[in-house]
Amino acid sequence: MNPLSFLAAAGFKGLANWIWIAIVGAVIASIWAFVAITDRRHENTLDIAREAGGTAAIVAGQAQTLNQLGDANDAAQDLRTGGKRSAARYSGCLLDSRDKAACERFNPDPHR
Repeated sequence: MNPLSFLAAAGFKGLANWIWIAIVGAVIASIWAFVAITDRRHENTLDIAREAGGTAAIVAGQAQTLNQLGDANDAAQDLRTGGKRSAARYSGCLLDSRDKAACERFNPDPHR
């Protein structure tokens, strides 16, 4: 059968041929739309996973920083409340404190 005679058929046969062409075109268009939507969903899922991975890394880094700050604060508190007298503690306290009398507990030579 000649393709032109298929398209140029007259009457009901020609109408039926054009209906079949429309059906095949609709099926092809729906398959294409399904593939395009599925592909876009897959890309969106990958983007969300990348963002979630980045967020998890940021949260882990912030948690590590907070832990380090807590350890540093604990160490500073130990230095402030420790009863050991030394020149280094006394001079450090003098640098940080507004009140010299608060640093006397670290003074290695209390008679000064």
